[in-house]
Amino acid sequence: MSLHDQTKLLIPGPIKMSPEVIGALGQQSVSHTCPTFTDSFRDSLTKLRRVYGADSTKGIPLIISGSGTLGFDLVGSNLIDSKKDNVLVLSTGFFSDEFHEAISQYYVEDASKQVTRLGAPNAGATVSIDEIERELGSKQYDLIVMTHVDTSTGVLLDVESIANLVHKVSPDTLIAVDTVCSLGCETIEFDKWGLDICISASQKAIGAPPGLSLGMVSENALKKHESLSSKSGSYYTSFTKWLPILRSFESGKSAYFATPPVQMIDSLRIALTQILEYSFDNQTGIHARIAKHKQTSDNFKTAVVEQMKQELVSGSLNNSAHGLTAIYVKDPPSVIQYMAKHGYTITGGIHKDIKSKYIRVGHMGISACDDSLNDVSGCLQTLSEALKQ
Repeated sequence: MSLHDQTKLLIPGPIKMSPEVIGALGQQSVSHTCPTFTDSFRDSLTKLRRVYGADSTKGIPLIISGSGTLGFDLVGSNLIDSKKDNVLVLSTGFFSDEFHEAISQYYVEDASKQVTRLGAPNAGATVSIDEIERELGSKQYDLIVMTHVDTSTGVLLDVESIANLVHKVSPDTLIAVDTVCSLGCETIEFDKWGLDICISASQKAIGAPPGLSLGMVSENALKKHESLSSKSGSYYTSFTKWLPILRSFESGKSAYFATPPVQMIDSLRIALTQILEYSFDNQTGIHARIAKHKQTSDNFKTAVVEQMKQELVSGSLNNSAHGLTAIYVKDPPSVIQYMAKHGYTITGGIHKDIKSKYIRVGHMGISACDDSLNDVSGCLQTLSEALKQ
């Protein structure tokens, strides 16, 4: 047993991986054009569609070597006309602002005119639907960008309601969603909600190792990419380069642009398979896994609020994410240190307005879904003890 195995990792990603996912990482390398890897890549792309709730024949799923942050560049370099497009960014925390920064500094010529940021009134809040509607009605926006779960605050955005609003009042606006901290533990209905591009990563609720940028792209977004007259451009993140590769692998034929990480993609395949085969509460698949995350999250948050008398950064269960909990505490460093001393790795805050006032506990993947591990229940007991110190 390694030193890492002795610590229960409960941060909002990377998360603990299943033995089967870990095992895939220990395989000998194979050629990235051999039939074995081609089958693994195809299976991963097909399963990713199912996790996103996307049609098996429309659009294209994304699996590209890189972090979740690479998704900012995938959106910016492929879907924004740098000279004329207007972009509306909804901000609910640190990572929303990172997305805003990426677009404003790298993908438009005049951010002061082309990019509008609608921020939550305070840390832990969301942007009101009325404010979004007023802004969408003020001028034509070509793209709206939002973060489903901002990992800095544990806030869950109602993407479905916002998407419905966009389709109603600004139907030509493309919808981009950061699902890095929501894919695999929150409800996402890519087709049903009419989303255009989602970006994500492998190391959070998906339960695979860090290093893969994931996503889903709609037919409308692909048409927009093809029609762009001026774009900032990027060689590595160009859809022009990647889409033929991904389409080829999804059809069962190998192709080459950049060497894919063969072990990581096979570990992703196993992680996605485990998600789609998961059973809970008379359900099987992604909806069962989401339901289990919700149960784990609600139980955890209820104990924190009602038994430990602590306040959630997100304010209430209604707008709280189900993959992590952000908690106001008196002395975050001492709580984190106490938890580490007793075998639990949690983390502190990163939101600029409140980062010295709170802690964050992740409960995603097998830690949230396998009660026999006792990760979350043990964390609750230890956290209760830490708060008494």
